[in-house]
Amino acid sequence: MRNKGILSLIAAGLLISPLTPGTVKAEGNEYQFSKKLIERQVEKPLQQGIINSHSLNQLQKEVKGSPSYSAKSFNKMGAASSSISSSEDYLFETEYNNDFDSANDTSYEKPTIGQLLPLFDLDIHKVVVPKDGILLVAGAANSSAIDLGFTVVQKDFVENDKLVYLGSEFDEAGIEYQAYQAKGGTYYVGVLDKDNFYDKYIDNNTENDLYAIVTGFLDNVAPNKPSVNKVDNNDTVVTGKAENGSTITIKSGNTVLATVKATSTGSFSASIAVQKAGTKLAITAKDSAGNVSSSVTVTVADV
Repeated sequence: MRNKGILSLIAAGLLISPLTPGTVKAEGNEYQFSKKLIERQVEKPLQQGIINSHSLNQLQKEVKGSPSYSAKSFNKMGAASSSISSSEDYLFETEYNNDFDSANDTSYEKPTIGQLLPLFDLDIHKVVVPKDGILLVAGAANSSAIDLGFTVVQKDFVENDKLVYLGSEFDEAGIEYQAYQAKGGTYYVGVLDKDNFYDKYIDNNTENDLYAIVTGFLDNVAPNKPSVNKVDNNDTVVTGKAENGSTITIKSGNTVLATVKATSTGSFSASIAVQKAGTKLAITAKDSAGNVSSSVTVTVADV
């Protein structure tokens, strides 16, 4: 499946002059397995609602890059020339990066720019997922010479429920978006040119043909329900433990009795009016992403 369009990074401000090609040929299980994963994944459309419009727009903005940025040259071996106006806006791939141990680091704040030279080149980029949630990866190329393919795997291609592929889609600008449900940990983005395999080993890339990869993270996992200490009909505070930094809400029926933020250690103490014995209190925790835990019910004891 070929990209439905190609994003012009040059039009977006990446004015690149000829680069120095590397001499690395990506071989072995890493490259072959990445190819197989991409073949399987591109046929699974991304379900609506998995990525919200704000996240898509942010990823697209990062892929296109800043129009004010202009790179004059970039060495495939990883040395950005002194003529680059701002190295703070982008990351550049550094060869050799065709195995897990030599993978380049990524940043959620900056796109990574790279080449796919020579024929069968494989670039591997490392991404750290801070906690359980959705890992987003978007990519595009500045040239039709690159039929960009990328996928996320665990180190040594371990397969389990820590990383679950959710699907992919293309937008009108030719940017591909992929989503993965991931446990907190380290993962690897493999990038290759599908032309090398699908079109009879086409090798028409030049030093000016580049790709951009960006990563994002969405926290879609609700906190664990709080643990709440005993409450009796003399108490004016409710105490317990919850996800650190989460907002604790205490209700009696539809009435909110108190809201309080858990500390960095997860403890909380919320002031309430004295409640009658037998009153049922519902306590929930909401994290900074807006995910709400299941409710804990505490019955006010009669002392």
